[in-house]
Amino acid sequence: MRRRLCVTLAGVLLASGVALAVPHSASAHALPQSSSPADGSTVQQAPAVVSITFGEAPDPRLSTITVLGSSGQSFDSGPLRVAPGDDLTLQVPVKPLPQGVYTVSWRTVSAVDGHYAAGSLAFGVGVSPAGATTGVSSAGGGSPPPSALAVAGRWSIFAGLVLLLGAALMAALIPARPSTRLVWLAGAGWVLAGFGTYGVAEAQRSAAGASWSDVFATSLGHQLTGRIVPTVIAGVAVVFAALMWASAVRRAALVVAGLAAAGAMWADAASSHAGAQSPAAFNLLMQFLHVAAVGVWIGGLAALLLSLRGLDGEARGRVVRRMSTAAAVALAVVVGTGIWRSVIEVQSWYALGHTPFGQLVILKLVLVSLLALLGAVNRWRNVPRAVQVVRGLRRVASTEVVVGAAALLVAAALVNISPPVSAAQPAPPAQVVASGSDAGTTVKVQLAATPGTAGFDRFTVRVVDYDTGQPVTADGVQLRFSFPSRSDVGASSLDLKRQPDGSFTGSGANLSLAGTWQVSVLVERGAQSAEVQLQLTTRVPPPRLEVRKGGAGIPTLYTVHLGDGRSVQVYLDPDRPGPLIFHSTFFDAKGVELPVTTCTITMTPAGGRAAPLPVQMLEPGHFVVNNLTLGGGRYHFDISGSTASGESISASLDVVAGE
Repeated sequence: MRRRLCVTLAGVLLASGVALAVPHSASAHALPQSSSPADGSTVQQAPAVVSITFGEAPDPRLSTITVLGSSGQSFDSGPLRVAPGDDLTLQVPVKPLPQGVYTVSWRTVSAVDGHYAAGSLAFGVGVSPAGATTGVSSAGGGSPPPSALAVAGRWSIFAGLVLLLGAALMAALIPARPSTRLVWLAGAGWVLAGFGTYGVAEAQRSAAGASWSDVFATSLGHQLTGRIVPTVIAGVAVVFAALMWASAVRRAALVVAGLAAAGAMWADAASSHAGAQSPAAFNLLMQFLHVAAVGVWIGGLAALLLSLRGLDGEARGRVVRRMSTAAAVALAVVVGTGIWRSVIEVQSWYALGHTPFGQLVILKLVLVSLLALLGAVNRWRNVPRAVQVVRGLRRVASTEVVVGAAALLVAAALVNISPPVSAAQPAPPAQVVASGSDAGTTVKVQLAATPGTAGFDRFTVRVVDYDTGQPVTADGVQLRFSFPSRSDVGASSLDLKRQPDGSFTGSGANLSLAGTWQVSVLVERGAQSAEVQLQLTTRVPPPRLEVRKGGAGIPTLYTVHLGDGRSVQVYLDPDRPGPLIFHSTFFDAKGVELPVTTCTITMTPAGGRAAPLPVQMLEPGHFVVNNLTLGGGRYHFDISGSTASGESISASLDVVAGE
């Protein structure tokens, strides 16, 4: 017996290793992975179609995409449709889009698991969408927190099917006629599964905004049918078992009920995250085995507790030993399949500890570990004594059932939460890269600075042979920085450390100013040392526009946040179309006015040409354009100021008169 358990556990460890090593792709919940135009992008030519690609196939009958202008006007020109040959992408045709910022508001219901998600993204036609305000209240995107009904319904399904399967297992294990208590347990399981099926369907229908008359024409109806059919079969079998007195007939009816419960478990697995994860068939099998093993383990223990009263002596000991073996194998399956599913859905240690889904996985792991400990106590202490006494077995097994119910509640929450893998993959970190070779053409060097902006950066250098392109072994690499355009900025150096992959890395604030730096890369190789001269221009992060709405005589305040902590604030006085004064003020990182002495401002009306404006200085840093007349609509302003030392500060933004 112990040898069989050890072999099973070894198989679980092997499967877990395979789960970590085998490449796989996964997604869950119909959340955006990409869009056209891309979120936050600026396009020069207006698109005829706006499309969004999701992580799961969305149900087009329960999903919407709406394109709105800054005033809330809809620019949709046709119905939503699935992209040809791509069931993950939804498209909506749009009317001709004039220059401006547009918000794409979307909502989806996954055709795989029935989960609802919503959000919005923005793009600009001819102008940047950064900081734009729209008539749409939603922003970002994702699945809302699960409702209490959704979690309770899923727990009820799990608990009911687990009890049905456990009752069927015990009916097959005991030599005597299955007791009435076992039939009542199966009946309770069937009632729980039925209520849970209705609860999940109602939660999904309500979130999707669909009526019951329309549900069965959608993917939600298909999922509901998949759950209802085996649940009805299980109910009929339980009723038949309750009416039949003959031992063989009652046992057969309960086994049929258990098989139907297994069918409902498969239908539920097909309507879970696993249905959207590749390889789909294998992941569905892992999810089904995970839940079925819980049914054997926890459901079997619940059925055993109800059946002990009718068993005595060696017959009781034999049934307890068989159940203990089945529970041990089921535990191994639960652990192995659980590790596989967690690796697929979480995919990183960071996500495991820093996302609600990952934290629930940790809680579930703690509960399963506690269950395993309790099972070990029964296995090695109470099972051998079951022939004489079952008091300790009852106490520990009852605790296992309670803890198991808690673990099922955590599992019910997990099913209703978007796993980390459902989010779009993050873009690679921003960086600037420079490459070159030494004068003697012995080595080639590539230098990357991340994020490549003025301030603190991480530097990575890779050195390869000039002729072969093979990595070069060096004793060390040193970077020397100078800023040719400013004689008052001193030189600095940074020693890099060799990494296992052959690269050299280090971090520092050597790129202290925005602009073009001269970087000397010294590759230390003794007599073969080489020096490579490079130029590295810092990356300028896109400015962030903050719009603070006014009202009651207070103008709307536009603030352009620049990458160095400085900002430019703009407002119109009065804030309405017609004659007005345009104000522009420069601030440092502490919010103090910068002593900017000269300023130029250029205005470009929507669809018009850029024109310089007459600028007057009220005080250093604060400039105005008097007697400026603006009509309704959007205007683009380019503002550039200079300090007494010659430092230039620039900002661009869009302003809507009267908004």
